[in-house]
Amino acid sequence: MKRQQIIFFLAGLIAGLTCVTLGSFGFLGFFESLGLLLLIVGLIYLVGPLFFVAVAMGILITGARRRVTGGFLRYLAGLAVSTITYIAAFLAFWGVMGNLSEWLGLPQSANFEDFGIDVWLGFVAAGVVGASGIALFAAVLTGKWSNSLLFRLILAGLGTIVVTFIANLPFHSYWSFFGILLPLGNALFCCLVGTQIWRNPEEAKKN
Repeated sequence: MKRQQIIFFLAGLIAGLTCVTLGSFGFLGFFESLGLLLLIVGLIYLVGPLFFVAVAMGILITGARRRVTGGFLRYLAGLAVSTITYIAAFLAFWGVMGNLSEWLGLPQSANFEDFGIDVWLGFVAAGVVGASGIALFAAVLTGKWSNSLLFRLILAGLGTIVVTFIANLPFHSYWSFFGILLPLGNALFCCLVGTQIWRNPEEAKKN
């Protein structure tokens, strides 16, 4: 793994850990006081902006700024896409998980950390939506859409779900669940986006 990839990976990992830490230590107490579902919503609203910050820091530290097309408005659009992506992924997960029993007559899991079939399919839906949004986010920054990046993001998302399931088996709690899912998912996505940015030479040639 190249130095640039390691930096983007670590930036994404730190962003994910920051999000989990803010939730687990009560910084989202307002949301937690309203119930677990709204606590999760509070986390989701944090993930997108923190992911954007992680990518921006990776760009700054690795010197990849010249490989990003456009100026301030391009970054602002990226922030909006990143934020909306994680919200849309959460809605996709909750929509599939919450309605699968009605659609197909399958049993519904009492908790998402139980990893029933409804949870698995909900995560698959969220993974595809999230990967598509982050691929669009990368396209906003680089000025080019990449089908190969989308494919790699989907694989990374599905891989993160499998690792989260296996690692959470001994703990079976939602904080260990988020403590694995968000940092690992953010780190892999950030690394893939950073790699895509470094493959974009056009802006560097112009400058």
